[in-house]
Amino acid sequence: MEATFRRVFCCLLVVAFALYGQSDLESRIQRVETGLLPAVLVKGDPTWTMQERMQHYKVPGVSIAVIENFKIAWSKAYGLRDTATKEPVALETLFQAGSISKPVAAMVALKKVEKGRLSLDENINNKLTSWKLPDNEFTANKKVTLANILSHTGGLTVHGFPGYAVGETLPTLPQVLDGVSPANTAAVRVDMEPGTKFRYAGGGTTIMQLAVMDIEKKPFPQIAKETVLAPLEMTNSTYEQPLPPDWLKRAAAGYRGDGSEVEGKRHIYPEMAAAGLWTTPIDLAKFAIEMQLSLQGKSNKVLSQAMTEKMLTPFIEDFVAFGFFIDKKGNTIYFQHGGADEGFRAQLMAHKTKGYGAVVMVNSDNGQIMNEILRSIAKAYQWDDYLPEPYEIVAVDSKLLVNYVGRYLVNPDRVLNVTKENDKLFAEPTQSLKIELFPIAENVFIRKDAPIQYSFLKNMNGKIDTVKISSQSSPSLAPRLAQDFKIPYDHLLAGHFDVAVEAYRQIKQEQPNNVAVDEGRINGLGYELLRQKKYAAAIAVFKLNVELHPQSSNTYDSLGEGYMMNGDKELAIENYKKSLELNPKNTNAVVMLKKLQQ
Repeated sequence: MEATFRRVFCCLLVVAFALYGQSDLESRIQRVETGLLPAVLVKGDPTWTMQERMQHYKVPGVSIAVIENFKIAWSKAYGLRDTATKEPVALETLFQAGSISKPVAAMVALKKVEKGRLSLDENINNKLTSWKLPDNEFTANKKVTLANILSHTGGLTVHGFPGYAVGETLPTLPQVLDGVSPANTAAVRVDMEPGTKFRYAGGGTTIMQLAVMDIEKKPFPQIAKETVLAPLEMTNSTYEQPLPPDWLKRAAAGYRGDGSEVEGKRHIYPEMAAAGLWTTPIDLAKFAIEMQLSLQGKSNKVLSQAMTEKMLTPFIEDFVAFGFFIDKKGNTIYFQHGGADEGFRAQLMAHKTKGYGAVVMVNSDNGQIMNEILRSIAKAYQWDDYLPEPYEIVAVDSKLLVNYVGRYLVNPDRVLNVTKENDKLFAEPTQSLKIELFPIAENVFIRKDAPIQYSFLKNMNGKIDTVKISSQSSPSLAPRLAQDFKIPYDHLLAGHFDVAVEAYRQIKQEQPNNVAVDEGRINGLGYELLRQKKYAAAIAVFKLNVELHPQSSNTYDSLGEGYMMNGDKELAIENYKKSLELNPKNTNAVVMLKKLQQ
């Protein structure tokens, strides 16, 4: 009788613990779903729900996998994989991983290193047979190595790839690397001495892809499956591009930031190692868990413990290793990578030693929601040092706020305009929206949309004359300006175009690398005027950009567009031709010339 009672009691305990565990899990999932957090935390501020933020960002579908104690704690899918067919996202729904393709491909390459098929420190050209990376003055003393490629320190060009719409002719890898038709990106070349500094280069990863294919004499999807995907049981992952029909049935459609569908639903990426992985959060979580366990010598299904440690050890720069970025938060080290293909975003984040993390994937260009979800997961699971301490808003006498009102010079063409409205302080940077500032001390304010602090500083006479702007980068000082002081952008708005152009010339002469005269910014100013149909002013700005950046194909392309919009056909043709001379791959110039010369 007593034995029977003990058995029944033990069974009841097991059931109770199971129910408690299930209840605790459901509670955590609910906290994650209702606890999405912004980048700037403020005590007392409400959180968001998953549904609210999906609607806010026009994100059709979300898929999540959460890692705890070196296992997948739970995974869940939300929303639609295809808004036209109304098919919901399932756990097996495939998303494009974008650049998270790179760390998975890096594991493939490092396995080849362990097998003696590749070397981290050897000239990569020694392994390439179907194509060679051209040598030049930058490779005279140092050659590009696999270690350089994996850590983005090879001095290589081409940041990323836009992919190809369904129906477009796909280039071979040599065509991609040489930037020749039908490739839609520039040639991958070395324009900086290898091993000197970090610069992200998907072009380098594509060289690695070709090197692996050359030594194995197999298609890259087959190599990746045999080397990594199959051993890690990533059964819903493939590098096949385009997707085979049976896989395509489970693939999500991609969507733009405005909610519109990507042409053909998704792009195709022959640059597979850099951007071509189709997968799920569950499979990427398996990949992250293997990294964590391998570091401890508890599971070495692909790489040895030593090679896994090398994969997560910074190389040259302290924030990038062999395939992963190293994210130091306080005393805690996370390894992570994000991804962005047309219509898709993805994020993987994992603690290096403690066996927790998460993967979030969405079928939208609006990836901001992913970090909000990760912060919610971090709070629910109490991740070490992941979340910043929340600020506490304090009360500041309205009379004091008047002392902060004024214009402050951030850079030669950017002003921070601080105003007071109804006992509140606002800041409006040049070409940006007005945002409210919230006091955390008498003279220190934050904004809730970005982790930036504004500290108002007094001079020797006790007057506020400077704002210290602190963000994740180094703090900068912005001195107070006289109310009638005009920056070049002010002259543009006032219609004083000649004065503005001369001011930009002076900035370029005195501070050639200042962001105020960056090619992209000046081009943006020109298009701002073009949209306002101020054609003469836009042309003046585009001409200035050609003058400041004479070797840029894009500056001539924009000037050509300005002349075309103004009805100056011959000048438009002349500048489109010049753009094409500088960049024969400028398809826009080709199209515009055909249109203009009809």
